[in-house]
Amino acid sequence: MLAKCEMLYALLLVFGNGVIANLPPDLGLHQVPSAATTTPCNGNDCKTTLVSSFLELAGYNLTWIASSLSRCNQIEEPNNSAFIEVLREVMQELKPAMQQCQNQNSQRDREWRWRPRHCQDLLAEGDSGRGVRQVYPFPGRPQDGVDVLCDHTIDNGGWTIFQHRTNLSTRENFFRPWIDYVRGFGDMSGEFWLGLDNLHTITSWCQQELRIDLTDYEGEHRWAKYTNFHVGPTQDHYRITVSGYSGTAVDGLAYQNNQQFSTYDADHDAWENNSAQDYKGGWWYARGHKSNLNGFQYEGIHSTYADGINWVLWKGFYYSLMNTTMMFRPRA
Repeated sequence: MLAKCEMLYALLLVFGNGVIANLPPDLGLHQVPSAATTTPCNGNDCKTTLVSSFLELAGYNLTWIASSLSRCNQIEEPNNSAFIEVLREVMQELKPAMQQCQNQNSQRDREWRWRPRHCQDLLAEGDSGRGVRQVYPFPGRPQDGVDVLCDHTIDNGGWTIFQHRTNLSTRENFFRPWIDYVRGFGDMSGEFWLGLDNLHTITSWCQQELRIDLTDYEGEHRWAKYTNFHVGPTQDHYRITVSGYSGTAVDGLAYQNNQQFSTYDADHDAWENNSAQDYKGGWWYARGHKSNLNGFQYEGIHSTYADGINWVLWKGFYYSLMNTTMMFRPRA
């Protein structure tokens, strides 16, 4: 039988030497009360087996440690050989727990390494079709996922959709405050906006390309594609970088390139007026716009100026589109 005070002294030395400093903090073993002010050990109260005491410690019971130390006035260092044996036994008990922890961490790291960062990763793993998927795009936070809408049915797939407008019987309101555009809103089965925070995070992994599909109320479809697309951080008000146009819609984003995002309650455009307020949306406005895909959901021709779902160089300032889809993927 070993004295509890002797055993605790051994454990405290182990802690002091940092032998188990790499154990997870949730084991409750990293912070041990000081033994500077203590009272004498008393008979059987200070006797227990090393194994049972260690199991109590491994049960996260810091109260037990404090209580035990409070009954130990002075801890006399035991015989060196006996003390080394105590340390050896303590470490033998710790070894399986440490190995299990390492195994669990290695397994977790393996699982996190293959987790998809975006829809292109899912495509590479054999995903197909179109639907809501979970990706893990946050650097340093591999356990945190976010739902995205992936499309593998168009232009070789791998697209992450971040905006969709369509002529539902119940429409989503896109004339929203700044916080809504930052966090995202809507329903991925209908109309939605993924969120500026997510846009910045996912487009920051590597160089991205952008695709925009547009359909008018007469059934004509046009598309625009850009070889370079990035959304900046919140400190820069999610500034857009977009270039390298090709397609059939005429370039409706060149005028918006290098502009910060604005909403009616957060005006960051280059105009003395509030473009988001005037044009009823949240967008990368400059001194006005040549596209306004988050504008009001008029149906086709409207009488008000430039405040619909407009792609100006195709349909002008007085025509609101029926369907729009904005999506991006890593550039090949």
